[in-house]
Amino acid sequence: MSEEFDNSLLQQPTETVCIEVPKVYDFCFEADRRENVCTPLNGFVPPEGATVNCIINSAVCTEVSRTAPDATGRANVTFAITVNYTLQILDASGMLVCEFEDLVFSFTKTIVLCAPEGTFTNCEIVSSACVCLILGEQICCTFDLCIVVQSLAIVKLLVPSFGFCTPAVCEQVSPEPPFVCPPTLFPPQCTPLTGRR
Repeated sequence: MSEEFDNSLLQQPTETVCIEVPKVYDFCFEADRRENVCTPLNGFVPPEGATVNCIINSAVCTEVSRTAPDATGRANVTFAITVNYTLQILDASGMLVCEFEDLVFSFTKTIVLCAPEGTFTNCEIVSSACVCLILGEQICCTFDLCIVVQSLAIVKLLVPSFGFCTPAVCEQVSPEPPFVCPPTLFPPQCTPLTGRR
């Protein structure tokens, strides 16, 4: 245990203040996998050994409905999730031979949240990945999404205060060192020979 003690821990709040902040009522994440999301090739015949590169352009999550909260304040909240993606077909050498842009698929996801009356939700896809294969006359993909959801409300809280925050002086950029003359201006003297004056 360190013998040093932070004297600031002994300070008492100078006042109690009322602040307005977003209070988080619930906060959770869930991994979701969507399989067999297929896109027809529309007559295109991939070359032998072709592979598919899947690019997720965007993934948007929005609340669409919720049930009335139960006695504990929990509700079933349903979100609509829309994924926009691009598929690139590459030949055996890795060259792009065909591309399908602005492809979209959507689904709904229901999550139990502490969401009493007066709360709102925030849903975000924080990471995503997709893997695709050419199966017959279509490309079928598997999407993995990490969904982070929270329920919030703007509330006013009483908190102890130690006063206003004060900024510190900004660190200055170190100036370039001034020009300094070399310590010696002339060639060094020759070492004298032994026995010679």
